[in-house]
Amino acid sequence: MGYKHCKSTILDQGTELLRQKGYHNVGIQEILQVCGIPKGSFYNFFKSKEDFVAQCLRHYGAESTKLLEAYLRNGTHPPLDRLRRFYRTMADRFSREGCTAGCLLANLSMEVGGTNLYLAAVADEILQQHNTLITACIQEAQQMGSMTNTFPATHLAEYLQAGMAGAMSRMKVQHNRRFLDQWYTMTFTLLKAN
Repeated sequence: MGYKHCKSTILDQGTELLRQKGYHNVGIQEILQVCGIPKGSFYNFFKSKEDFVAQCLRHYGAESTKLLEAYLRNGTHPPLDRLRRFYRTMADRFSREGCTAGCLLANLSMEVGGTNLYLAAVADEILQQHNTLITACIQEAQQMGSMTNTFPATHLAEYLQAGMAGAMSRMKVQHNRRFLDQWYTMTFTLLKAN
């Protein structure tokens, strides 16, 4: 009886490979090697490399949505603190990894978002889900008076996500978390209600 491959494990390994190396720096052969599967098994699960990447994005998106929910829906902390704690945790994680990997959604959005409409649509769908969660937390903070209401919560959620992605790109170029820390300090100072 042959070994049965677990798709979830393949997606875990593939997601990490893509997060570390990106779309264009990873070929099918490396995916097979890292995931420990033969080519036939790969094509039983995935139609193509593009399909594999799309499924990795969805897999990563589901996991990151759970993480966001755990932070942003945690009623034991005020909403502004929940946002701070989430973004601080992400900055600490990226720093522990040597400031080279970052977020798969941000990485692939920048790498292929302008050239691959299918992967761009998958990433955007996940980012919109994340923005919905962030928006709800911001609305709660605005209602409590702890966050500025100069701009709509949806715009502030987009601002947070875009700012973090930009700071990550600078982090990766210099292999230094300084940009994340600078973005974090400035952002949460500016967003605080006066």
